[in-house]
Amino acid sequence: MPFVAVRSSLSLTTDETKALRSLPVPIRITARNALQGSTADLARLVDSIPIGNASRFCCLVPIFHAALNSVQVPNYINPQTIPAITHAKCAVLGLVKISTVVPFDPDSGDDAMTKYVVRRWDEIYPWMRFFARNCLPPPYDVSVSPPRPDLCNVFNAAKMCISPLTIICTRSEEGRHMLRSSVSVQHYIAQLWILVGNIRGNVLPGDLGTTSDGLVPMMRSTFALTNYVCVSESEDPDKITLPLSNYIHAAGGVKPVVITLLKYIRRITRDAVALEEPRSWTVSDESVKQLHVYTVGLQYSFHFLQTISRQDASCRAQLIRQGSIRMVVDAINEISPRILVQANEELDFDPQMGLAARQNVLWSGYSYIASAIRDADDGVTAVCQAIDAGLIQTLEKAVVCPAHANRRDHPPRGCMGDIELLFLLATFFIYDRVVRSIFRHWFLVHSAPREKPEIRDKGLGIALELVLTATIDAMKHRNVEPINFHEYRCSGPGCPMYASKFVSKKRRCSGCLISIYCSEKCQRTAWRNGHKKWCQVLRCTVGPWGSRDIRTSLQVIAGFETSTISGMTKDVETQVHEAQQQFPAFSDKLVLMLDMTVYPPESHVLPVHKVEQFPGEDPIWPEIADEIRARSDSPPKGYMFSVVKVHLGKPKFTLFSPSMALRMAFEGQYFSDDEAYDSVDEDDIDDSNTLGDQDLDYDSESVDDKCDDV
Repeated sequence: MPFVAVRSSLSLTTDETKALRSLPVPIRITARNALQGSTADLARLVDSIPIGNASRFCCLVPIFHAALNSVQVPNYINPQTIPAITHAKCAVLGLVKISTVVPFDPDSGDDAMTKYVVRRWDEIYPWMRFFARNCLPPPYDVSVSPPRPDLCNVFNAAKMCISPLTIICTRSEEGRHMLRSSVSVQHYIAQLWILVGNIRGNVLPGDLGTTSDGLVPMMRSTFALTNYVCVSESEDPDKITLPLSNYIHAAGGVKPVVITLLKYIRRITRDAVALEEPRSWTVSDESVKQLHVYTVGLQYSFHFLQTISRQDASCRAQLIRQGSIRMVVDAINEISPRILVQANEELDFDPQMGLAARQNVLWSGYSYIASAIRDADDGVTAVCQAIDAGLIQTLEKAVVCPAHANRRDHPPRGCMGDIELLFLLATFFIYDRVVRSIFRHWFLVHSAPREKPEIRDKGLGIALELVLTATIDAMKHRNVEPINFHEYRCSGPGCPMYASKFVSKKRRCSGCLISIYCSEKCQRTAWRNGHKKWCQVLRCTVGPWGSRDIRTSLQVIAGFETSTISGMTKDVETQVHEAQQQFPAFSDKLVLMLDMTVYPPESHVLPVHKVEQFPGEDPIWPEIADEIRARSDSPPKGYMFSVVKVHLGKPKFTLFSPSMALRMAFEGQYFSDDEAYDSVDEDDIDDSNTLGDQDLDYDSESVDDKCDDV
């Protein structure tokens, strides 16, 4: 693109010239000189724009546009092009300043930012990119000096290149659509986002001290909104939104995006905590205003987390690996004492800075944690990370804040807030790994005695009491003897050998994935003594994938299954009666389904052929059903057996009753240890009638599993 020098004089329309007459005489003289091409007078016009009552200075906008149109972005920087660059810098600074300081009136139609910047984007954006490339440090190494710091200091370059984007996202719907639909703009924003995330300190070079706390913390907090807008869905479904992959590619890949986002959360939290205590908790207090900016920035960072986690599986997995849940819990834990403050009625019920709005910040963090758990392929790891980070203790502290449920401006419960997250956690208390984290939680609680907080949020207090009771039940179920016997002891009939003492490699039945054996002899003996009949039933107890988390948690699942069914006996009887009337042809083939993917668990009675992932047509089921009825200690309940529906986050499974399967498959072995080990010589076994090739797994897990002595 050829370089065009600064024109000697600029022209305005008649109406634009008349509008200048409303300004004071000195400013009119300065404006006339700026129209004649004076760069110094153009800079004085920028300085003359006041922070307050700036609406009357909107008549200067045509001068800034005319000055910007008089020059073009140069291909090279040399002494001949520097005057044009300086002229353009003053024009862009003037447009940014006047668009920022003019009060925003949502009822007045188009705002200043839309009229003066967004709709003249093709003129302004090339210069924003030029100054970002030459006057800001490299995004990935901010310690390196900018290529041309003599053209513009970093402070002014940041105001020109970054500040307008945040104002666009706040005030202009037209501008938000532009950010979502332009590949070039998203690449520009992603690079600036990395740059701001890597800046250390609170003051940029060139800051004259007009911002007492520095531009960087405020810019970091407000820029979180800009990036969230880029990856969020458009308000208008008919408008185009670029895929998330475009933004990730522009930022350098999944890992830089994740690391930078977590860095934003950590630093915004640090800035909010370091803020001095407000002198008066009022809407006009400067510390309260800054705290509001930080909390809003944290809220949009949480929204950004949830959006990329939901839209991209690789981002979701990388976030979990980088400890995002732990960092969100830490951020909520640190910032809660600053925002859950009951000050006065004027501030507490303010629509923007009030207590309800501040609680929304916490709920945004809870919402991300819940979505990360629900969408994960391994939700158990995510739940363990949350509990180990102290999520339950954090929620216990939140009960001191009233819910303000009687106020219309209070946000309604839902959208995975605190109570919903608590109940989601409770659906994972059936897993052994989660129970171990619960053990650690209770140890920390009892090792650090503290005063019992006053419960002002009654709903959250009741939910906490229910969930904490469930944690105690989980620990009780896990400690029932024998503990996970099928994981730590040979399943050969009467064999007392523990896995830690196996001489050879541990053999796991590749059919059921539950029984382990110390030798081929024990495996063949078990197959002949009944495992052949129960192998398929046990496989239905661990799900089609044979998840290790389910396999090692069967004892806890069985404990919850038994206690839950016994606690809802009357409801089950009613459901059985209704199912018999609804399905008369299957009244003798009903199954009780216990849905443990919700909390509290729900029960349903269905015909066996309607149960998900259940091989009801297999010919072995009539024999198993008769065996169940014959060996049941209680009178007929009206259903054949029970199944348990569980989830690991995104995957959901319907399991055959763990309590029934474990007891009936291993009853004579683990529950009656006085039986003799009746071994059968393997030469007397007809291999063709007993075991298939798939029933012996010689390449299964090694002897790393040891008896867990709780």
